[in-house]
Amino acid sequence: MHIISAHKVYVSRRDVESFNRGWPCSTLRASRAYWFEFDESGDLVDTDCPEQDDGPAASAMADDCKAYLFDDLAPSWATVRS
Repeated sequence: MHIISAHKVYVSRRDVESFNRGWPCSTLRASRAYWFEFDESGDLVDTDCPEQDDGPAASAMADDCKAYLFDDLAPSWATVRS
């Protein structure tokens, strides 16, 4: 996981795989990476998460990305890179 712009976080395939270990029914694919973009107030404004991958796990991952961006709280499943 790393920040790619002021309000955008990239989650690597390795981190998706790690995340999925905690979400056994996750619809997120470990064969791809994802990114999440937020506005200044922390609202999710864009992502490259396809509709078929969306669901509770994607929402949880987006929440973790938001906490990393705005509160400097790295999730336990992530390998943080600068």
